[in-house]
Amino acid sequence: MKNILLVEDKRGMRVMLSTALTEDGWHVTAVPDGDSALKQIEANSFSAVLTDVCIPGRYNGIDVLENTPSDTPVIVMTAFGTIDMAVDAMKKGAADFISKPFKLDELLEKLSSASSHSSDSMLGRSSAYLESLGRAERAAPSGMNILILGESGTGKELLARRIHSCSGRENGPFVPVNCAAIPENLMESELFGAEKGAYTGSTEARPGRFTIANGGSIFLDEIADLDLSLQGKLLRVLESGTYHSVGGTNELKSDALVIAASNRDLRQMVERKLFREDLFYRISEYPVQLPPLRERGDDIRLIAEHYLNLYAGELFTQDALHSIHTYSWPGNIRELKNLIRRACVNSVSGKITSKCLEFPDSIQEGSLVEQAAHAARSREKALISSALAETGGNRKKASEILGVSYRTLLTKIKEMKIVV
Repeated sequence: MKNILLVEDKRGMRVMLSTALTEDGWHVTAVPDGDSALKQIEANSFSAVLTDVCIPGRYNGIDVLENTPSDTPVIVMTAFGTIDMAVDAMKKGAADFISKPFKLDELLEKLSSASSHSSDSMLGRSSAYLESLGRAERAAPSGMNILILGESGTGKELLARRIHSCSGRENGPFVPVNCAAIPENLMESELFGAEKGAYTGSTEARPGRFTIANGGSIFLDEIADLDLSLQGKLLRVLESGTYHSVGGTNELKSDALVIAASNRDLRQMVERKLFREDLFYRISEYPVQLPPLRERGDDIRLIAEHYLNLYAGELFTQDALHSIHTYSWPGNIRELKNLIRRACVNSVSGKITSKCLEFPDSIQEGSLVEQAAHAARSREKALISSALAETGGNRKKASEILGVSYRTLLTKIKEMKIVV
């Protein structure tokens, strides 16, 4: 089970977050102040740390961050008046920050992403993979805008982090932005910041991700989902290096390496008028294509054995290795990681046989109810895929066609491992 240290001084908030984290599969150690947090960090090992910036005691959230092992992701929570501390935290190595009040789904997604990347590694010996990695590392210090292309689950954010570490900006913050996960009406302020009173509930100025990324790198993941109106504003930043916060009149300057990523065909989206052509050429000054796992040969076994060791498995039997090598891996490395983790849970002896492997497309013998449920899920997946194809991968339009909320559609795409 994943262990998390929660540092929150308000009892009600601490209890609520502890409950939500436990339900999400975390083993929670909750403390009310920085002094207790540092004692826990010294005595225990955690998969992640979630801390408020302003906490009582001799040590604040920044102190907690600085005393946490570098390989443990830290997410800081901020309230009104503490945004500058959040910016400082990002520059000192925090994985991410979240402003109160926030939605639990948003927090859990940030934690999932941060903890996932902390346990992943850039592994591979295949020529296709090494060519992509070498290309990315050569481009990193050039200052050019880099576009990472590849199917869902191929490790685009891991590659973006490698680019950041080779860019000469590694001492600055790495700021990830998931363009598909942030609601359209909040994206502009998320990217560029907002002034006090710029919108309902805005009681103080808030810096955007471009401000926080100054001196470092900003990673625009799933950039194909960025609304057309915001694409023009992003283009201005890339062309002039300047932008305005929402409600602001002062010109702000951007000093961040821009790395974008997409699992969709942006050229096709340009032809269909779903993505600006001028922005496409600007973000793809240096494109890097990540190969899918099925084209990486023996890397499949290398990566599988990495996750086997990570999840305390013993070894793969020959039948298991055969199954792993002959499967097509539509969900790529992310799917392989999840499958190996389930297999380690299924194994009693630590040995992974083919019976321990739960491939999603295999239909197990069972009751009529189970067969019906599988058929319904397959039908649902087909309908979602059809709607996405009809809209050229536009998830917002697809959600309208399907009659479900945008967030529900994103959840189902993730759960069903639908490649968009």
